[in-house]
Amino acid sequence: MDRERLNWGLVLLFIGVMWLLSNTGVISFYWSSLWRFWPVFLIILGVNLLLPKHGIGNLISVIATIAILIFIGFQVSKPSTAWGERAHFRGRADVDETGDDGEVKEADFSSPYNAGIRRARLEIKGGAVEYKMEGTATDLFKAHSRGVFAGHALQTTTKDSVAELFFNMKDVKKKNWNIDGDENKVDMSLNTNPLWTIRVDVGAGAVDFDLSQYKVERLTLKGGAASFETKLGMPVGESVIEAESGVASIEIEIPKEAAARIDVKSGLSSKEFSGFVKQNDGTYITDGFEQARHKYLIDLKGGLSSFSVKRY
Repeated sequence: MDRERLNWGLVLLFIGVMWLLSNTGVISFYWSSLWRFWPVFLIILGVNLLLPKHGIGNLISVIATIAILIFIGFQVSKPSTAWGERAHFRGRADVDETGDDGEVKEADFSSPYNAGIRRARLEIKGGAVEYKMEGTATDLFKAHSRGVFAGHALQTTTKDSVAELFFNMKDVKKKNWNIDGDENKVDMSLNTNPLWTIRVDVGAGAVDFDLSQYKVERLTLKGGAASFETKLGMPVGESVIEAESGVASIEIEIPKEAAARIDVKSGLSSKEFSGFVKQNDGTYITDGFEQARHKYLIDLKGGLSSFSVKRY
């Protein structure tokens, strides 16, 4: 029995079932609370390292994984009061960004572009939201948010030819909330002229970025229980992609013509690197990587994660 494959399958099954039950209204699952239980995944890794990889060791490992997942499920979920009831946000009356209970709010954000901006750095920080990026903007940055709370703020500073943008979720720690993913979305687009450095930090949520039209110098993805899907264009020099996750699905697409190297460090994880050749040092490279002037350097780190790098 392949214990690592079985335990990873149990974790994916757990996430899928909880997500389905939450979306259909059977339970309310607090994805944003999942990060508090990150240490239990270290326990799973520790159990797998300590127990022998045969016989009773396999059985104990699987039982421990199931018990931990059941514990997490009970801790971060509760039954809905009615089948199909839409999840909503309940905020304190003295917090001005909430509004009425369950009210869906929309907001627009933009930062102007000028031809003197050569480089731009964008940091996105939040959670329990679906972040989507595609298309082009005449502004430097453009976004439209829709959700049961007005939770984002945009700050922009420009010095010489470098612009820095911070698009972060406001502090919602004092609220008791549950999010319906269909009602919490942010759609974004960027200007194609600058050289971009993008950093995304989400506790629990979904990221769907089509960056194929942008010049991306560095991309950093960081999350707890999250889903990342990213499509990139050709690299600019040595473009760096970093992804670090707890329990996540990370899918990266790069052009077939792009040279790339993958360095992956993970615990219980699933890997799919089609078109890459594994090296003696544990890295994966494409043909012609060493000779290429423009290439991707991909660094993947995770606990219980699914990693996929595809070539289109």
